[in-house]
Amino acid sequence: MEGKISAAKLIIRFASLYNASALAIFLVPGALTLFGVEEPYSSFWRVLPALLASFGAVTLWISSNNIVQFAAFPVWNGIIRIVFATIALAAGYHQIMGAFILLLAVGDLLIGILTITLVKRALNKSIIHLLANK
Repeated sequence: MEGKISAAKLIIRFASLYNASALAIFLVPGALTLFGVEEPYSSFWRVLPALLASFGAVTLWISSNNIVQFAAFPVWNGIIRIVFATIALAAGYHQIMGAFILLLAVGDLLIGILTITLVKRALNKSIIHLLANK
């Protein structure tokens, strides 16, 4: 069981750092352009996603310290990642916004699937119980 918890903790921390890297890309001037995304006309559209990414990064990192108590956060985050990736890939956002969105969507899809799978396996609970934090 300890090995399964360690694997879940590792993917949750990786997801947290993945969010932190997106945060940096949104906030560093010119970083979006390096990934083929046109800079928004207002800094608000860089700050808003950065704030959302920072909340996810902090919540996931804290959750990784006690997966038994905080499993709902990474599992819900996994679902959000899968939904985002599905919409982004199906809508072809990468054709409009460039390679950054494609990389983000594929990364989120993999992280979402791995997070849900590893947390479920580590705690031996159903998805419904994990989502309800039971």
